[in-house]
Amino acid sequence: MDAALFVFAETGVANARLVDIAARANVTRGAVYHHFADKMALFGAILAESWDALTVSVWAELDGEGPVRERLTAFLVAWLRDLRENERFRALLTITMSGSVPKPADMDDEIEIRAYHDWRDRLARHVSPHAASSLLAWLCGTAMLAAADTDLLPPADPDGVESLLRGML
Repeated sequence: MDAALFVFAETGVANARLVDIAARANVTRGAVYHHFADKMALFGAILAESWDALTVSVWAELDGEGPVRERLTAFLVAWLRDLRENERFRALLTITMSGSVPKPADMDDEIEIRAYHDWRDRLARHVSPHAASSLLAWLCGTAMLAAADTDLLPPADPDGVESLLRGML
């Protein structure tokens, strides 16, 4: 699944080929088909299994104890750090933030929209609904920048998120 994640991020889901995924994983294409009916089934499995695993440590910073400002700072710094340093995190966000990712045939058309609403609602437990929407836009924007070039990201430290927090809070 890691091989597929990286191939999808590098070539785009539409352009990814199972033969390339199999080669990256050092298995045969038949081995891929043994586990997944087709490329979109593999893509759906990646989305289903990767989101929680790759974002749990970032969300833990926000959901912890302490003053909201400190938790928000830790959350945003962890987000930026993972965008810079965690290749799997960055690859997952690259394939989901591209805006041109085809959905698996059995995936509800509204699933992506619901996911954004869920994230905004989760953020709104800690800040106002307006601030949560702005924060969600910042998260999506930084993910898109990281896909292009991590040097475009703000520093992954409290100073790098201070202006955002000052404006929100």
